[in-house]
Amino acid sequence: MLVGCGTSAPAAVAQPYPATGLVLLSLTDGSARASASIGTDPVAVIISDDGSIAYVADSSPGDVYAVHLPGLKVAWKQHVGGAPFGLLLHGGILFVSLFSTGAVVELDPATGLQRARHSLPQGPAVMSVDAGGRVVVAGTRGQVYYLDGTAIPAGNGFGIAVVNGVVWTADYERAELVREGDGHRVGLPLPVFPFWLSAGPSGTMLIAAEGGSEDVDQGGVFAFDTLTSKFTTLARPRDPDQVLQAGSKVLVASHGDREVLAIEGGRTSTWAPGAAAVGIAADRMLNLLVVVVNAHE
Repeated sequence: MLVGCGTSAPAAVAQPYPATGLVLLSLTDGSARASASIGTDPVAVIISDDGSIAYVADSSPGDVYAVHLPGLKVAWKQHVGGAPFGLLLHGGILFVSLFSTGAVVELDPATGLQRARHSLPQGPAVMSVDAGGRVVVAGTRGQVYYLDGTAIPAGNGFGIAVVNGVVWTADYERAELVREGDGHRVGLPLPVFPFWLSAGPSGTMLIAAEGGSEDVDQGGVFAFDTLTSKFTTLARPRDPDQVLQAGSKVLVASHGDREVLAIEGGRTSTWAPGAAAVGIAADRMLNLLVVVVNAHE
């Protein structure tokens, strides 16, 4: 288990990253490789299986972009409305949750054309795939939703992750994790509010949690062992918006601190100082970390 007990000061000077768009970093050492201004309110990114395309949700305008990697040229742009938030690639379909209009749309990843639309209660957020291969959507009304209309009690929040076949959700206001099925709740070890969940190694779950005032107060990044219910605190950044595992590294989009944290072997390095990171995705095919930056978020 990683423990954020050591730090290594960044040697690089902050780069002039775009206010909104994409930044490409080396997954090996965090060195900057490329950047481009894309969209006006980007909030999320996901990578195609072959590593050649990044899909970006641009919330306020209601657009979704497909961007070639590593060249950062736009392949297509599709207007979907409704504040796109969550992105998921599954079964050859790009699923996009529309937070403000209560829907999930299915897009063709190659063209951006809409194939289907599913109506849900308002506030659908992050999506995942359950052990049965069904798309499951986190909701901000105390339920998770399936696209067939099924709703199951869960946390009231944005985050969702499937760990060892079990669906976990975040209850933002109560600072708890909630297990789907039996409703088992686990409180966070600090008074911070879980925003993002993702699967870690060996039955662990990674959690990015915000402080009371997002960009001012310290939040927390944790590893949670779902078998023992034990937490390890990895870092205390301001406004950590997303956390993921990439090889031996835990990577964090620390929006409040304007940087990306790379945690490995008990040491924390700062990548992309000055970048207003809100979302990250690991492109293992190209050995790149794709970072969504949004100085207005």
